[in-house]
Amino acid sequence: MATQDCAVCKLIRVYIMVAVPMIFLVWLNPDSSSEFLSEFSLTNIFANLVGIGFVSLVAWKAYNEFWKR
Repeated sequence: MATQDCAVCKLIRVYIMVAVPMIFLVWLNPDSSSEFLSEFSLTNIFANLVGIGFVSLVAWKAYNEFWKR
């Protein structure tokens, strides 16, 4: 088994990580008025997830840089 991944394998993984949530959201059909997801703002949910991810990333990098040594 190879220890390093090729560039194509990494690209395929990124596409899968992006495509699967997009297909799931299309399947849920958030624009429909009868769906449970129509009551939530997907823009705000996504913005909150990006913010939480950013804060988590900065905290992880700070931990690795200053306290893990």
